[in-house]
Amino acid sequence: MIFDDVIQSVGRTPCIRYRPPEEARARFWVKLEGFNPTGSVKDRGCIYIVRSAIERGLIKQGMTLLDASSGNMACALAYFGAVLGYPVTVVCSSKLTNDKAAFIKYYGARMEKVGDFTIEGNTYCREVLAPAEPGRYAFLDQLHNWDNPRAHYETTGPEIIADLPRVQAVAGSLGSGGTMNGVARYIKEHHPAARIITAEAAPGTKIPGTGAFSDGDFVTPFIDQLRERNLVDSWQKVGLQEAQDRTKSLAKQGLFCGIQTGAVMEAAIHAATEMKLDGDILIISGDSGWKNTDKLAAM
Repeated sequence: MIFDDVIQSVGRTPCIRYRPPEEARARFWVKLEGFNPTGSVKDRGCIYIVRSAIERGLIKQGMTLLDASSGNMACALAYFGAVLGYPVTVVCSSKLTNDKAAFIKYYGARMEKVGDFTIEGNTYCREVLAPAEPGRYAFLDQLHNWDNPRAHYETTGPEIIADLPRVQAVAGSLGSGGTMNGVARYIKEHHPAARIITAEAAPGTKIPGTGAFSDGDFVTPFIDQLRERNLVDSWQKVGLQEAQDRTKSLAKQGLFCGIQTGAVMEAAIHAATEMKLDGDILIISGDSGWKNTDKLAAM
């Protein structure tokens, strides 16, 4: 493929087969979102949010792009802000990995650390930073901005059906819920028989990119909608050790992903067994391993 700019290279990520070491009736495929420019699925939502805000006149030259993130959205915002010529401020939680922090710094974004959960940074942006200097910041608010799931309804979902027209199930991580909201709505509309599987961290567990809702992580409107519309067929909670072991198994087959991907694959395999699935199951790998090397090296 040939592109005029890096923004055009967002999406169209590859799917690669994963063969679990244990016996499995289903065929598992990994959609590698780490192939996006900043190495994560958040590139899709970020560029949709920024472009939409520019089109609506909410972002003007000289304004600073602002958002809260546990890491991947902060990286995407730092990168695309630099590419488009806007200064960026990101407010990150304690979940931020060293690799993501270095990436954010390299792309020149200003970073603040607030709290253990992204919603704490979100509140800080909304109630402290933005009001303190009216007109300076364009607060993008990924946790409530419906352009976030729209990106996945219009790109990720269609790509999945194009690659696997008879996909039996799609699994992904619940963080902000933006990815799975958009994907689930598209899949259910165009392939109603397909199952949707979500992964979240088990109580007492922190997995980068995966919400710890039992321990107080904020439930976004996107996740609320998934529940209200019964769009998810299997809600799976995954422990850290399970996620780490599965991440190592993926790595042995050349799939260099973050621990989030291990959690999603573990959730998909559990759900496939419970629901007796025997067809194609696709999991969305949220980010590349290089963004998590400090966590991976400690496993």
